[in-house]
Amino acid sequence: MNRKDKQLEEELKELRDNIKETKEDNNEVLQFFLGIIMLGAGLFMLSKRVMVHSSWHIWRIGSFDISSGLVTVPLIIGIIWQFYNSKSVIPKIIMTLGVVFIIITIIMSIRISFVPTSMFDYIIIMGLAAAGSGLLLKTVFKKRDK
Repeated sequence: MNRKDKQLEEELKELRDNIKETKEDNNEVLQFFLGIIMLGAGLFMLSKRVMVHSSWHIWRIGSFDISSGLVTVPLIIGIIWQFYNSKSVIPKIIMTLGVVFIIITIIMSIRISFVPTSMFDYIIIMGLAAAGSGLLLKTVFKKRDK
């Protein structure tokens, strides 16, 4: 082989490598969007099979239920104390704790239950969510050479 043939072969090899890299990049974009679609479809189907309930009595000590309205008592005490003595730091702490207790009460009062469904639907839901997550993780955390 002469020098021109070797140079021509090297240029062809570079062109093939560039085409291969372009196809791989397009494939990654396709996998990313396919992963988003599959994960979204799986999570949507799962959300359609979940019921959310809330209960009124959430704090249970033995057989005694404490009404969720009692959780507002620290907030009310903090507000009264704040107007009585506005320079004190303690009412601000009590009011903050009152708001935190109210938020915790709201979150704790929620009950989530799974609606009875067929095994086929369950496998499709979890399969879509798992496959979509896998494709997303594969494309997002792939090591790049460049």
